[in-house]
Amino acid sequence: MWGILEYIIVTPAHHRVHHAINPEYIDKNFSQIFIFWDFLFGTFQAERADITPVYGITRPASTWNPIKINFMHVALLIKDAWRTQNWKDKLRIWFMPTGWRPKDVSEKYPIEKITDVYHFTKYDTPATTGLSVWIWFQITLLLLLISYFFGNIAGIGSPGIFLYGGYVFIYIYAYTELMDRNPRAWLWELLKAIFAGIILIQTGDWFQLSKWIPGIVGIMAVYHVAAVIVSYWFSAKRDLANQLEVSRS
Repeated sequence: MWGILEYIIVTPAHHRVHHAINPEYIDKNFSQIFIFWDFLFGTFQAERADITPVYGITRPASTWNPIKINFMHVALLIKDAWRTQNWKDKLRIWFMPTGWRPKDVSEKYPIEKITDVYHFTKYDTPATTGLSVWIWFQITLLLLLISYFFGNIAGIGSPGIFLYGGYVFIYIYAYTELMDRNPRAWLWELLKAIFAGIILIQTGDWFQLSKWIPGIVGIMAVYHVAAVIVSYWFSAKRDLANQLEVSRS
């Protein structure tokens, strides 16, 4: 039974449809606040009791890296627009419905796509207890650093906020590459350590955190060196496992 708000705002049920990959729910409920826009443009779909929403995307991301996930779709569009020989397709690819690809490109460069939303293998990267503990430590520390950033953003000011943002970008990229078991993930951790080292050397502080935590420069220096070593250890173990698997096959 619908209430009056179901016709006005985006309720949880409406938004579940938006994030579902069921054929009945694809390209529906685009509104973020007011659902009446979807009624007006014919893109509304009510959640059906007989169809449980399956969340995700039809082209599996196959990564934990949110930066890659956010840009992989537009990257595919750019590649398809470049590769197609049809000049009409080079233009209309930017306006076609979700999942559309030029015929010549889709035949020559096929990509994995979920066809049965109720039976498919979800992306998973089994991890040892040690790696799981390390990743949770990384996430917790990142949340603390971001909380400090938002709580002191005015004092940090410019250009500090951009440096901090760049650091967070590399931080997320580094540990999610390790979650993906990328054998070169440690290189991103090394880049993070170099970036942080420059900040520590140039400012002699970590964005004014020393007034709250004396000795923060030394603490951050030790952490980043340790992070590179730990990341290299887990990356090397993964690389060794791959080599053993290849040699056995």
